[in-house]
Amino acid sequence: MPAPLPAHRIPYLVLGPETRKNRTLVSKQFRKLLPAAAAVALLSPLAVTAGPAHAALQPDRSCGTVTDADRSAATSLNTVLTGKLAHAMTAYRFSCARAIVAATRAHDLPDQAAVIAVTTAIVESELRNNPNVLDATSVGLFQQQTWWGSTEERLDPAYATNAFLDGMLAAYPNGSWKTQPVGVVCQKVQRSAFPAAYQPQAADAQRIVAAMTTAPAPAPAPASKARVSTIGSDGALYATDGDYAGTGWSGNWAPQGGTGLKAVASAVTGNTMHVFALGSTGRVYTKDADYDTGRWTTTWQEVPGGAEGAEAVSATTIGNRVHLNIIGSDRSLHTTDADYAGTGWSGTWVPLGGTGLKALASTVTGNTMHVFALGSTGRVYTMDADYSTGRWSDSWQEVPGGAADAKAITAAATGNRVHLNIIGSDRSLYTTDGDYAGTGWSGNWAPQGGTGLRERVASAVTGNTVHVYVLGSTGRVYTKDADYSTGQWTTTWQEVPGGADDADAITASTTR
Repeated sequence: MPAPLPAHRIPYLVLGPETRKNRTLVSKQFRKLLPAAAAVALLSPLAVTAGPAHAALQPDRSCGTVTDADRSAATSLNTVLTGKLAHAMTAYRFSCARAIVAATRAHDLPDQAAVIAVTTAIVESELRNNPNVLDATSVGLFQQQTWWGSTEERLDPAYATNAFLDGMLAAYPNGSWKTQPVGVVCQKVQRSAFPAAYQPQAADAQRIVAAMTTAPAPAPAPASKARVSTIGSDGALYATDGDYAGTGWSGNWAPQGGTGLKAVASAVTGNTMHVFALGSTGRVYTKDADYDTGRWTTTWQEVPGGAEGAEAVSATTIGNRVHLNIIGSDRSLHTTDADYAGTGWSGTWVPLGGTGLKALASTVTGNTMHVFALGSTGRVYTMDADYSTGRWSDSWQEVPGGAADAKAITAAATGNRVHLNIIGSDRSLYTTDGDYAGTGWSGNWAPQGGTGLRERVASAVTGNTVHVYVLGSTGRVYTKDADYSTGQWTTTWQEVPGGADDADAITASTTR
């Protein structure tokens, strides 16, 4: 296995200094990928003017459903706010602040960033999603001008917030924004003609963000549906669904297209499953299944960055950000990120070392991604990416237990516990557990049966149960479960209905 690696920063694409003239050009070309890192706004605080006399003002746009909890929070805040919104907080304004905070948290940033974003929106729009052009071309919560995106994009609270945050990350690389006064950071991003306007509102922004704990968004329903996808003998993708809370398996494998595919992984943001497959030349492609609408995207799209010759792929999700890993043609690890709530793909594959790697898996505990790989002798190694700090661990570590000549690997997590499964040299299943909040790895690989299993395995979690999926000797799909409420595995393998035959690769995710 590789020698210890230097620490790496998690990749964010940051553009260098640019003139106001070329900012507009850059925004036209790149705003769909990196809307805020491509430009910074030159804005002044909201000017309360009606514009031309003949122009009818449009009503403020919604920031999402206004709830009774928003009304209660607004009433409470009106007793403590001291700045521009003193005695002026409304349920609508609070819903807009809530949308900003939700987008910030989904962007994998702490609430300190949300305070900065809410402070900015208080100054720029008084927490109103205003569609009327009041200063040059500015609209929305942050009064962003055209180089930030289209009008509809700037009026989308999630898009606008992510654009602002990406501008902040570009202006303050390596987390340096955390050590600056709130008003200084706001001004650095906004480039306002009134730089002193922001800091006086920071205390109220802190109070508003703190009030989010009294008006939480409804908790999502727990995941209960498994989405299992395979690559068939024809090199195309097939998918089936299983409802572990009710109706069971659909009983058919629906074709989803593709040719010459040779490996597959999946991850979920919201209620959308993103499938990633390696094409015949090792390039990485993706398509989505939206389980709110029941629809798949019709075509495959290549993941930006120009990966070539990849041998294996894994995917995990933290918030709305997907972290995609591949074993490249050099048999080492490479990674890229996508923000599905805003900026899209980073567009680069960052090398993270390793030699002779031959299989890959990943999972998440908290805000940390754990990557697992099989070395050249089939032993299991791991390294981590902490997305709270933006750092990878310095070196690969072997997972205890002495696994050797493993053929395939999968990882899943329940809480802070990682459940790792491998196909051993005898073509049967073995499992081990690691408690990342306390006791560490169990130190042994427990046999879980199976004969003649192919070199492919996947796993997914519903509640506190890990579902493991394998391909039998003929390529049919089988499953067994580990219930970590009781500590018990099911005793026998069950075939997943639908008659899949001669599958070559498999992945699984769970959705609500």
